[in-house]
Amino acid sequence: MHHNKILFKRLIREYEFLLEDLEDLENIKSKANSEFMEELRLIDETNVLESQGLEGAAQKWEAAKEKHKEEFLEEQDERDSVFKKLFRSIVVRCHPDKLGQLPESELVYYHKLYNNAIEANDDLDWALLIRTAIKLDVEIPEEIYSKLEEIQESLDVLKNKQNSILNSASWQWYNAKTSANQNEFLKNHLEFLKGFNKGL
Repeated sequence: MHHNKILFKRLIREYEFLLEDLEDLENIKSKANSEFMEELRLIDETNVLESQGLEGAAQKWEAAKEKHKEEFLEEQDERDSVFKKLFRSIVVRCHPDKLGQLPESELVYYHKLYNNAIEANDDLDWALLIRTAIKLDVEIPEEIYSKLEEIQESLDVLKNKQNSILNSASWQWYNAKTSANQNEFLKNHLEFLKGFNKGL
């Protein structure tokens, strides 16, 4: 069990780092997406960006992702008793109705932790649940140390989100070495979208 505790601590530290890194990447991605789309619109003479086909494909993609998530959660619907117990212990500590008259900064902090717990429960995210428990000084049950595989799955989800950002067209354009490279990338991407749109 001692070996599992060490691995557990390492995984939670890695999760914490990945969460912070993902937040930074999402902030940069937001700016990159905005600028990328603005530049694409400037050279989009055939209005391919306004195409219903592209919008429909994006909506289908989002719907498919949501359906996959729902199917996964249905399969996992019988929550692990340790997960449920830890979730309840967290919610008792930070539920907005239980906080009373705390200073505004503390209310914001506890509200964020409460939202993290709800998200962890909704997504069956062991690492986020454990991280939230640690921040609230909730005692971690011994059984948690055997949940290394589940915690690793939470880390893999964050890594996939990072890779999705780093491999996105807007990120590649935003981080191109020169403006000439950016312009070439924009032209190529617009041609790709035209071809994609024709295939729809």
